[in-house]
Amino acid sequence: MITLSEDEVAALKAILIALRAIKVREIDKALVILSRAERGGSY
Repeated sequence: MITLSEDEVAALKAILIALRAIKVREIDKALVILSRAERGGSY
């Protein structure tokens, strides 16, 4: 088992939150594109 300092834990948490935000944004972008396609709009 690895022991992390408080600073390391905070850094990892920040990285994970940033990665999650990127993923969520990409999913939202894909949903917008798909909804436009359903309505027959352009990308």
